[in-house]
Amino acid sequence: MECPFCAEDFNEEARVCKNCGRDLRLVRPLIDQNVKLIAQIEDLQLQVDKARAAIERETTPIRFWSFHSAFYVVVPALLLIAAHFVIIIALDISPLYLRLASMVIPLPFGFALLWFSQHNIQWSILDGILIGLLSVMAMLTIVSLVDRVPILPDNVRDWRETLEYVASIALANVTGAVVAILTRRMLPRTLDASGAPSPVAMIIARTIGRHVGEQALRRRAQTIQDNFGTVATAGAAAAAAAGSIYTGIRALWG
Repeated sequence: MECPFCAEDFNEEARVCKNCGRDLRLVRPLIDQNVKLIAQIEDLQLQVDKARAAIERETTPIRFWSFHSAFYVVVPALLLIAAHFVIIIALDISPLYLRLASMVIPLPFGFALLWFSQHNIQWSILDGILIGLLSVMAMLTIVSLVDRVPILPDNVRDWRETLEYVASIALANVTGAVVAILTRRMLPRTLDASGAPSPVAMIIARTIGRHVGEQALRRRAQTIQDNFGTVATAGAAAAAAAGSIYTGIRALWG
């Protein structure tokens, strides 16, 4: 929490600000209420955004899916195709730059898909696969026209590398979506009047420190629970990013 007098952070259980020495007991209820209201506003805004997206999907499905297909599939695929043409065909430089671009370009679209359009992680996975298939097929077609070779791979090793490249693009898109989830989890949150930490979080809270009152114990347990969720989401983002990097440059290692 932040001291209203000096704007320095203080421990949730503190009664006096360690920086300015001001008594926090009188303002703590107001601070708690403000943080609680901020969390409620954020939750309500998220629910409103999801409801708007659901209504738009039901009332104007053609316009909704046309826009989302164009912006979240076609646009990133075109950017990847353009990067392939410039790096491989026009400049003829190391494919490593293309693999790096293929990990960077889908990421913001995955973030936007979840953050602005209120789609869940399953849609991000499907979106990433569609981007990968569309862009990689276009890349294979361009190489076929330029080098006069078959469009599709003709051996198991080339097929494996092609599918790994598609997976790399899809995982980069998923990484962006998971980062959006992580960002939301890191927004100000607090225990509201109707919520309660899980029994496991309460047990951990009692184990790691002395009993300081039921409300303080509940806040400690809620913090532990939120931190576990944040760490898990961060781990998922790191795993998706690592998978994208590994599948993206594995062929180059060979």
